[in-house]
Amino acid sequence: MPEDLVLILYTTLYRKGGSQFAVVAETLADERQNGGGRDVACRAVESKRDVLKAIAEVGDSGRKISELHFVGHAGMYGPMFGTVAFPEQFSPYEWENLDIPFAENASASFHCCRSARWFAPFFARTFNVKANGYFWYTTFSRSKHRYSSAGDNTERPLYTIGCKGRKSHGYLASIQKRLGFMPAEEMRSFKPTAVDGADTYNEVADLYDAAFADIRVRQDEWRWLNEHLPDGKIDLLDIGCGNGALLNALSGRIGSGAGVDESTSILDRARSRNSEISNLKFKIIKGPVLPFPDNSFDAVISMMSFRYLDWDPLLHEIKRITRPGGKFLIIDMVTVPVATREYPRLFKDKLRTMKNQKANARFDEALKKLVSHPDWKRMLEYNPIRSEHEMKWYLESRFPGQKMEILNMAWNSRMVAFDSGPVERGVEAKLAYP
Repeated sequence: MPEDLVLILYTTLYRKGGSQFAVVAETLADERQNGGGRDVACRAVESKRDVLKAIAEVGDSGRKISELHFVGHAGMYGPMFGTVAFPEQFSPYEWENLDIPFAENASASFHCCRSARWFAPFFARTFNVKANGYFWYTTFSRSKHRYSSAGDNTERPLYTIGCKGRKSHGYLASIQKRLGFMPAEEMRSFKPTAVDGADTYNEVADLYDAAFADIRVRQDEWRWLNEHLPDGKIDLLDIGCGNGALLNALSGRIGSGAGVDESTSILDRARSRNSEISNLKFKIIKGPVLPFPDNSFDAVISMMSFRYLDWDPLLHEIKRITRPGGKFLIIDMVTVPVATREYPRLFKDKLRTMKNQKANARFDEALKKLVSHPDWKRMLEYNPIRSEHEMKWYLESRFPGQKMEILNMAWNSRMVAFDSGPVERGVEAKLAYP
């Protein structure tokens, strides 16, 4: 019977440090071979298709993977491939449709930034294996036990370690790190666990409905949306429609409108809220499949939901159901610390936000109850907010020439908006599964 395999995948192109990632992978391979004579394969993977090919080769050989390692860059939802100019990332839906030939008692380790925050637990329950990752940002090090500056070193041994630093813990941590006093983070290990519905809005439906009874309280977002919707009566789809408040507010300019969501409880609120508006309908969806014929809509909106969605598979569906010349409008929150040069804009936005909070005290109180509730915090563990650069690089690569806009800023997050322009001009990254 063929011997089980240790498969090490690594990237070199996505961002800086590519040549060093290759050396980290080689170091891992040396350790696995010296630790028991196991068969180890190292593969550079610069696209999702490369990953599929590497996995298929193992299956075709009749082998099983005893250990899977990934070395490279990652976003909040897992490993990144391609380049900044055209980034690729497996969506949750794509991972769930992969067939990885794991051996019994196999494990997976992701040697990349923040992989323990969402991706490793997700991978463990998806593939029923133990998965390991780092909670903090990663860095190159000559030691795997504590940070030892690697510079531009490309000689073995070389490691990618999780480590506290300036980005996560400020300048004091950066000084400790540079002086060699910062220990490497122990990889966090996750076993398969059941979600039990905590990844949807079902448990917070009432609180969400109370906070967003009138979506127009989000004044910056409401203003931008109305400026970018097509003129005249339009057929409109709202993806991640929640309680239907947005379609309700726009009902006067809609010929027909549809809202889709995966949370049954929140859709019940949407149907109740809009029961007397005959041109609106609401449907449950599972995965990135939109239950509508081709060329059904003049515009598609995703407001405060794009961060959760399966980007590439869903974009294919959006292009299918949107008429030529139609557009995809996105408003969402992303994470990023404010830069010093942005302070004037930050303080201006803060003052405007405080004014709006005072004018909408009931909304402000309901919103605080929502975001402080344990069920909301648990839901976010399964649906984390994306980093600004993840969303920006993705959207601007898929719709060349279009730019993501900043609507307002906070200290560590901001609201952004994106107008795709005519969706048929968008560029797709398709994957075909057996």
